[in-house]
Amino acid sequence: MIAEQVCVEGENFVGLLGFASDGYAVVSPAFELDEVLGVPTLKTKVYGTGLVGMFCTGNSNGILLPYFVTDNEYEAITRFAKRMGINAHRLNDKYTAVGNMIAVNDKKAYVSEVIRDYKAIEDTLDVEAFTGSIGGRIEVGAFLFATNKGFLAHPDAERHLAEIKAVLGVPGNIGTVNCGVPYVKSGLIANSNGYVTGAKTTGIEMQRIEDALGLV
Repeated sequence: MIAEQVCVEGENFVGLLGFASDGYAVVSPAFELDEVLGVPTLKTKVYGTGLVGMFCTGNSNGILLPYFVTDNEYEAITRFAKRMGINAHRLNDKYTAVGNMIAVNDKKAYVSEVIRDYKAIEDTLDVEAFTGSIGGRIEVGAFLFATNKGFLAHPDAERHLAEIKAVLGVPGNIGTVNCGVPYVKSGLIANSNGYVTGAKTTGIEMQRIEDALGLV
């Protein structure tokens, strides 16, 4: 099984509640994941909320967190990171929805042009960071979802697909989640093994996701 559809406490925007890499996943405590992602999973909160995927992101080399993560949360996450043999870093930036501002895989990071501390991002994730926007939109991480096999992008990014492919080093396509929502990050948690999406994501959308992320 490469796909799982879930509704978490009435919420279909599962991408706001967690993220995954090929080495681990970090999700809200409310999540009950099957083995679709096939990696060790940490359940935690960020700033007392379950919005782990909105506030954080990462790849197989590291985890990026907002500056306001509490000391107890930071300790739990860094302890997990140490066990996984990866980095963890608090970004000192006014744009705190880190997951909405950065799209990353183990090859490259596409970082919103408004994020200043891209050197810390490169050091933590051990990748080269490209800074910019997509079609004038600064919320790169909300517009674009990447794994080591492919990417899925907002429909408005169609004419930028070649540029995104060049930056991330993987092919991809446009798509939507949860019956037409264009902000693809909001409805996806995925890695090279499989993906989790909202219960409202249609069969046609899932087919597009699987094709774009190289899961077929």
